[in-house]
Amino acid sequence: MIVLVGLASAVVYGVSDFFGGLGSRRVSPLLVSFVSFGAAAVPVAVLTLAVGSVWSAEAVWLGLAAGLAGAVAIWAFYAALAIGPMSVISPTTAAVAALIPAVGGILQGERFSPLGYVALGALVVAAVLLGVTRERQGGRVGTRAVVLALASGVGFGGYNVIMEWTPPESEYAPLLVDLVGGAALFAVVLAVLRLVRGDSWWGGAAAPPVEARHPGLLFALAAGLLMAVANVLLVWGLHQGELAIMGVLASLYPLGTVLLALTVLRERLTPVQVVGVALALAASAALAWG
Repeated sequence: MIVLVGLASAVVYGVSDFFGGLGSRRVSPLLVSFVSFGAAAVPVAVLTLAVGSVWSAEAVWLGLAAGLAGAVAIWAFYAALAIGPMSVISPTTAAVAALIPAVGGILQGERFSPLGYVALGALVVAAVLLGVTRERQGGRVGTRAVVLALASGVGFGGYNVIMEWTPPESEYAPLLVDLVGGAALFAVVLAVLRLVRGDSWWGGAAAPPVEARHPGLLFALAAGLLMAVANVLLVWGLHQGELAIMGVLASLYPLGTVLLALTVLRERLTPVQVVGVALALAASAALAWG
């Protein structure tokens, strides 16, 4: 059951990223992040009230810490992609994001069968392979890009670890704090950029064309709602005490993006990505069996 939840979380995360990417082609990525976080907070707020989440100081500060880790991860990931080749940045980020919760879970006492350990290692490799893309242009991988990619992976992996630390009775309260805090952070950045650099409220130096605004916002909204679903699945799995499994499976988020690109955009997978998909599915089955 936990493996299916982890895979579902990863696929939904990937679909969310897909819509977020489409939105970012039309309006500022910063605005897309703000709208998606705000949109995700609404259903999570309703769920938090519905399940009777228990609020505590620990739940709030861990939620804020998780939000900070996630915000740093997203910023570092986009910054790395801006200066380095995706075929290097994405796999590096995925590998670190998978390894941190895997190691953290094992250090916390989680134990698996020999097959389970092999499956966890295979999932880390699959996460790396899924992130390998075709590069139309060559690109030199500088030290700064590598450091940013590593920082992004630490942020994503750290997010999973922090969320696993939240009190089980808090349910989705820390997640709500994370999303509201993230939306507030992006709103502040937008406001500061407008005051300091004179940027538009759309997040760039100039407002996007009118015909791009509504589709961009709709894609951002869809990304946020899907992110809410993925986050809820992730938190539920982490509260079952399965940090290593959920953390590694969540790092397979490129799986959803790859499948959508294949079916919707009619893109062709690279041979490496085909191996990554097959390895991810086989390793997930082995983990469930082991």
